[in-house]
Amino acid sequence: MSKINLETLILYDNIRRDMLIQAAVKIFNEFDYHEYISYMESEYYQIQRGLLETADDAGIEGTYWQNYICRLIAESENRFSLLSEKGSNDENIHALALRETDVLKKLYRLEWDRVGRIFLDEDTSVCSMRLTGKNQQGTNRNLLKKALESSEPHVTVEGLREYYARYGCGVFESYQAFVWDDGLVGVRNYDKITFDQLVGYDRQKEALIENTEFFINGYRANNVLLHGDRGTGKSSCVKALLNRFANDKLKLISLNKNNVDHLYRIIETAADRGCKFIIFIDDLSFDETELGYKHFKSVIDGGVEAQPANILIYVTSNRRNIIKETWWDRGDNGEVHGNDGMQERLSLADRFGLSITFSSPDKKEYLEIIKGLVRQEGVEVEENSLIEEAMRWDMRQSGRSGRSARQFVNHIHAKAMNSADQKR
Repeated sequence: MSKINLETLILYDNIRRDMLIQAAVKIFNEFDYHEYISYMESEYYQIQRGLLETADDAGIEGTYWQNYICRLIAESENRFSLLSEKGSNDENIHALALRETDVLKKLYRLEWDRVGRIFLDEDTSVCSMRLTGKNQQGTNRNLLKKALESSEPHVTVEGLREYYARYGCGVFESYQAFVWDDGLVGVRNYDKITFDQLVGYDRQKEALIENTEFFINGYRANNVLLHGDRGTGKSSCVKALLNRFANDKLKLISLNKNNVDHLYRIIETAADRGCKFIIFIDDLSFDETELGYKHFKSVIDGGVEAQPANILIYVTSNRRNIIKETWWDRGDNGEVHGNDGMQERLSLADRFGLSITFSSPDKKEYLEIIKGLVRQEGVEVEENSLIEEAMRWDMRQSGRSGRSARQFVNHIHAKAMNSADQKR
């Protein structure tokens, strides 16, 4: 194999600068010249340790080394990958990518078995060990594996382009959910709740799903306010959207209410990407003395800069109008134009094109939610006994809600499991 020249990589600069890649190229370029490379033992074991440290559940069906190459390609944010993510193309950039596939494929195909025999008595090289994709991301990255194993450069570059168009690149390929902490922080183990697990509130769920489907399909969609009683599943419904539309490049960015003044920064980060983003603010409310709502109001509707088409804002709140309202606001509060002040405060909720109400269930609805959750958990319990115990549980709670129903079902499920264990 001809020598690998990393300096020819312009687009995939992250690969050119990677320390493990540099060590591997140094070894193989020397090995192809002569096989007396035992003095490079430190570089060889540096690569072994590095591969083990960076391996995760997102592995392809290949070796540790092949998985590492695919990961670097997936995480590369360059002109080609970013254009591909948005479904765009540039002939000159495409030509650059076509040229660089030669180096990428050479790296992917390095024959570690040959080198390993020089450093090891037996073939226990981590580079050659195989792993199997253990999650959906690993399965997705097998598309990169297929592209790199093609003998045709144009097939390889088209495979890379297709991957970025389907799954994104960089940090948005690696994660589906994020929290904002003065910057995007990826969340690996986000809540995997689905709409099937959320019993009841069918009308509310349908409205939220429909609006999000419009958004995913490129139609005009609305920012959403989910408001109502606590524990009724408002936040869970938003999180369930991520699991329903994860394969459509939907990303969820969770923003704390105290950082709403960072909205512009988040929008700037996500606006020019080929993914769809829901900025999620949970349990939002403002006291009448807080002025942050004015900034927030100008961002979601009314500011100079238009909200990008690939970003929506979903907010949950226990208050319909988000801003705390008192009888003082409706009476003689000393303000000359008191109604104007009240209208300004109430106008924040009006900025959301879709408002969905979640009310506490009545007794019948509450019991139906419990029965549905019991069926999901597979708990065998006589219906009359279930109802009787559920009502006793309800009397000890501060109010009926989907949350309290879930807590009750968790209780009787654990109780049933414990009883079964004691009988064994």
